Amino acid sequence: MSPKVVSRDKVLTDQELALVIRAARKVGGPFGGIVEFLSLTGQRREEVAQMTWDELDIGQRVWTLPGSRTKNGKKHVIHLSEQAIAVLNGVEKKGPLVFSVFGTRPFHDFSRVKRVLDRLSAVSEWRLHDLRRTCVSGMARLGVAPHVADKILNHQTGTISGVAAVYQRHEFLAERQAALDLWGAHVAALIERRMDPKTVA
Repeated sequence: MSPKVVSRDKVLTDQELALVIRAARKVGGPFGGIVEFLSLTGQRREEVAQMTWDELDIGQRVWTLPGSRTKNGKKHVIHLSEQAIAVLNGVEKKGPLVFSVFGTRPFHDFSRVKRVLDRLSAVSEWRLHDLRRTCVSGMARLGVAPHVADKILNHQTGTISGVAAVYQRHEFLAERQAALDLWGAHVAALIERRMDPKTVA
């Protein structure tokens, strides 16, 4: 029997996302934090897994990714919602890395712990990268404009293209902040919402 093929364009439903985050909290540790942070920010797995404390300004609620760590080589500023800050506040600072067992080496045991997460959440056939797509799709449903979502994802090209892209240098920081705050509140409501006990891991 051939192995199941996991879709590369999957978007988790609200219920699936809530189940995954609840299960991630049960798993705990670096992996649990990474999963919840990915869900809230829409950034890339390795960007989050290799995050350092000195990239963060908790007071200003900002995470600044240096160009050396981004896919397009450009510095990227990510606003942190209250919910994302809460994840960080729950991490014990042991070294320069945020999501790390000892603080010195990035978490890497994704495949094994992902299987545990799937079992606890009862959600399967999805990848961690799908959280990025789920985040931006969810923000679209909440009314976030595509060009703002593109900036949140740090896409080099997006809805603004051609000649307009050459002259459009506005970073939409205020709009990005509002969008991630809106998404964070939405995710928090999903997690807290009473669900059918039969579906909860």
